[in-house]
Amino acid sequence: MIGRLLSRLGFLLPSLLVLSFLTAPLLGADEAPVEELSMDERIDGVLGPLATFADMVVFYSIPIFGQQVPIVLLLLAGTGIFLTLFFKFINFRAFGLALRTVRGKYSTDSDPGQITHFQALSTALSATVGLGNIAGVAVAIGIGGPGAVFWMVIMGLLGMTSKFTECTLGVAYRDIDEDGRVHGGAMRYLEKGLKEHGFPVLGKVLAIIFAVACVGGALGAGNMFQMNQSAEQVSETFGIFQDGQSWIFGLIVAAMVGAVIIGGIVWIARVTAILVPFMTIIYVLACMIVLGGYLSDIPAALGTIVKEAFSLEAGVGGLVGGLIQGIKRGVFSNEAGLGSAAIAHAPVKTRRPASEGVVALLEPFIDTVVICLMTSLVIVTTGVWTVDANVNQESVLREAPNVAAAAVRELTDQDLVHVVEAGEEWVEVELKDGVASGFVAAEAITERTGWSGGIWLTSRSFGSVIPWFPYVLTVAVFLFAFSTMISWSYYGEQAMYYLFGGNNGVIMAYKLVFCVCVVLGAAASLKNVLMLSDALYFAMVAPNLIGLYFLLPRVRKELKRFLIFSKRVDEGASIAEADAAEEPGA
Repeated sequence: MIGRLLSRLGFLLPSLLVLSFLTAPLLGADEAPVEELSMDERIDGVLGPLATFADMVVFYSIPIFGQQVPIVLLLLAGTGIFLTLFFKFINFRAFGLALRTVRGKYSTDSDPGQITHFQALSTALSATVGLGNIAGVAVAIGIGGPGAVFWMVIMGLLGMTSKFTECTLGVAYRDIDEDGRVHGGAMRYLEKGLKEHGFPVLGKVLAIIFAVACVGGALGAGNMFQMNQSAEQVSETFGIFQDGQSWIFGLIVAAMVGAVIIGGIVWIARVTAILVPFMTIIYVLACMIVLGGYLSDIPAALGTIVKEAFSLEAGVGGLVGGLIQGIKRGVFSNEAGLGSAAIAHAPVKTRRPASEGVVALLEPFIDTVVICLMTSLVIVTTGVWTVDANVNQESVLREAPNVAAAAVRELTDQDLVHVVEAGEEWVEVELKDGVASGFVAAEAITERTGWSGGIWLTSRSFGSVIPWFPYVLTVAVFLFAFSTMISWSYYGEQAMYYLFGGNNGVIMAYKLVFCVCVVLGAAASLKNVLMLSDALYFAMVAPNLIGLYFLLPRVRKELKRFLIFSKRVDEGASIAEADAAEEPGA
C-alpha cells in the first residue's frame, strides 16, 4: 500500500509542476501588476516558491564555523573518502584497466546487454558533461571564489570511486526483459540488493524514493538548468529571444528533444556517441587556444586556486563557504554518489559487472578533473573572475556622479567592471585590470554577481581573448545542453518504468512533461532554476548511499572476479579461455 502510494508521487510531482505553470496566468488575473508581466516572468514567479521550498528540505543544514553546511554534502564527501580507502585507491590503480576495458578488450558482442562499453560511457558522459562544466564552474567561482574549483577537483577524484561502486551495482542487479531491453539503476539494486540482505521493505521504500527523486532530477538538473543556460548564451551572443521571449527558443528545442527521446536508449546512445566526442573536442580545443595565450599565467592561476581554497581572509567561514560550493558544483557536474549514472551503464554488453564499474570511474576524471579545471583556468587566467558587472550600452565613465563631471573615457558594451559602490542613479566602478575608475550611470550597468554570473562569466572569459569565441562557445553550449537533456530523459524514463511498469501511456506522458520543462527552464531565472535543480538532483543521495554501504561486499566480490579475469586476458588468454578458467560460483 505504502509502495503504491509513494510510486504515484513519481508522476504527481512533475504533473503538479506543469499544472502550476498552466494555471499561473489565472492567479491574480485581476491585479494590474500581473498583467504587465511577460511570459518568462510569470514562469519564473511560479518556480520561485517551489525552488525555495525544495532547497529548504533537501539542503537541511547545520552550522559549522558560522556557515550553514548541508548534511547531504557532508555525506557525499565522507562517502567518497571512505570508498576510496575501502577499495584501496581503485580510482588511480584501475585507470589503465579502464582505458583497455572501454576499448572492448574484455567483452564480446554476444555478451548480454544492448550497447558497448564506449556507448555506455558516451551516454553517461553526455549526461554529466554539460552546462555544469561551463556555467556550474562559473557559479562556483562567482559564489565561492576560485578556491571552490580546488574542492571541485578533489570531489572529482573521490567521485571516481563512488561512480565505480554504484555502476558496478547497476549492472549486477539489472533486469533484462523478454525483448532484450535492459532496465537498471539505483532503484533496482536498492530493492533487489537489500532484499538479499533481509531488508525487503526498506529496499522497496528506498527504491521508490530514489525513483521519484530521479524523475525530479531529470526534470531539474538534467533539463531546466541545461536549457536555462543554453537559452541565455544564445540570447546574449545573437541578440535573439530577448525581452521575455526565451520560452520560444525553449519550444524549438523541446521539439528537437522530443524527436530523439521517443526512440529510446538505442537512439540516445547513437546520438550521444557522435555528439559527446565532437562537442568535447570543440570545447577543449577552445580552452586550449585561450590558455595558449596565457601559458605564462597558468602556474599563477593554479596557485590562486589552491591559495584561495585555504585562504582565511574571510575567516574560517569563508573557507567553509568555498568548500560547500566546490562539493555542490562538483557533484552537480559529475553525479558521483547520486546513483543516476548506474541507469546509463546498466545496458552495457558484459558478463562482469565490475568491468563497467571500472569504465565508469573515467567519467568524473574527464568531467571534473579535466573539463571543469580547464574552464576554471580560462576564467582565472583571463582575469574575468575579478569583475562582477558589465557595461550594457555605450556610456561615459566620469570623475564624479553627475553628467557635468569630466569624462574619464568612453565605454562600450564590451567593457567589464568591478562595482566599488552601487547607487540608485550612479555606480562607482573600476574597469577590468584596473585601467581606469570612476562613475557610470546605473542603467548602463548589468551586475553579474553570485547566481547571476553563470554562463556569462565563462562566455566573457572566452570573448576577452578572441571576440568571436562566444559564437564557438554557443555551439558547444547547445550541444552540451542537448546531449545532457536527452540522456537525462532516459534516466527519468527508467525511473518511471520502475514506478509504473511498462505502462506506455505513463511513459509517453512523462516524455511530454519533460518537453514542457524544457520551455520552463528557458524562461525562468538562473537562481530559481538552479535552486530547484539542485534540490531535485541531490534528493537521490540519501537512499543511494544507504544502498552502497549495504552492498559493498557484492562490489568487492565483483571487482576481485573481474581483476582475475582481465589479468588472464592481459597475459594472452582469449576471452573464451579466460571464461573457462573461471572458478564455478565465482
